[in-house]
Amino acid sequence: MPDNSLPPLPEGASAIPPVPQLHPAPPYPGAPRYEPQPNVAPQPNVAPQPPARKSRTGLIVGISIAAAVVVAGGAGLAVAGASISASVAPDTQVERFLQNLVDGRAEEALAVMGEEPVGLLTDEAYAASANHITAFAVAQPKTTGDTSTVTAEITQGGTSYTQQFVLNKSAKSFVVFDTWQLEPLPLGAVDVQVQGPPGLALQIDGNAVDLGGGTSLRAFPGDYEVAVVDEGELFDAEPATANVVGLSDDAAGSVATAAVTTTLTEAGAAAARSAVDAYVDGCVAQPSLKPDNCGFEARAQDGITYSNIRWSLTVRPTLSFGGWAQDGWTVTTETAGTVDVVADSVDGAGRPGSSGTTISNYRPAGEISIVDQAVVFTPSLLSF
Repeated sequence: MPDNSLPPLPEGASAIPPVPQLHPAPPYPGAPRYEPQPNVAPQPNVAPQPPARKSRTGLIVGISIAAAVVVAGGAGLAVAGASISASVAPDTQVERFLQNLVDGRAEEALAVMGEEPVGLLTDEAYAASANHITAFAVAQPKTTGDTSTVTAEITQGGTSYTQQFVLNKSAKSFVVFDTWQLEPLPLGAVDVQVQGPPGLALQIDGNAVDLGGGTSLRAFPGDYEVAVVDEGELFDAEPATANVVGLSDDAAGSVATAAVTTTLTEAGAAAARSAVDAYVDGCVAQPSLKPDNCGFEARAQDGITYSNIRWSLTVRPTLSFGGWAQDGWTVTTETAGTVDVVADSVDGAGRPGSSGTTISNYRPAGEISIVDQAVVFTPSLLSF
């Protein structure tokens, strides 16, 4: 008989097969299906915890960073504002003006005063001059209303002096900052005096200059040498230097005179001597007891009539030529000359005769000038 018994179960196995999990059908069409939820293990009985406190560290750091940005931004604006304010302050304008002069920028210094280059107030003329401002110290401005006064101590060569500057409020920069305009300074001047023929061409420090009919030119502090251009063979011209000290025409030394002197050369003196000799010879040639424009005469006696008057130069005067006077180089006599005169005479009774006299101290004098390249003697009439 066959054995229908089942084999023994392995240890731990169940004799009942597992029942498959069924999903209940929806109670009506379209009803939602609910999936079974996994089993959740029961939680132990734990006391409820209070909610965690939010950290304030991040908030504080954020606020600090924002505050730092605001402070830094404000500081930046303050620094920028202070910088702008300082750049347009009255004392800054004075410092800029003086530093331009120290650095040789005459035209930029003029621009600070609102002026244009002219005459000696150019970079070229200023660069050619010497003994400029070398240092300065500017005091704090004193401001009243729309006017500010700044005082500076200035060093020029071995000289120090004080200069006052006046500035006027002119506008605003960036809406809120006052700007100041330096009032033009009178400045010093080079007063040119040429002791020589009129109309000579001049140079100042090698640069041609036009006085414009006057004798002076405004100038910044410095030494300016005035010279005659191409004086020619008849005279020499000695250059002269004007030392302008200061920036105001009322300051001592700010208006400086350059007196160019001229003297006759040997050729000029020879030409002058010939001109005087020709004058004397012309006087001696006149048949008159009182030659015209000569400064000497023979006095007639009452009742005597003179004719055939004849002058002769027995001793020619020697001459000396000096510096330029009002209209020419001076002429003086070193040793006197002698002139004689003789004439035919008739007295009141009709008796003829001969008369004569001698002038032994004849000293012609006057001035020598040059007119149209010719040497001319102009006498100063003295009676002998």
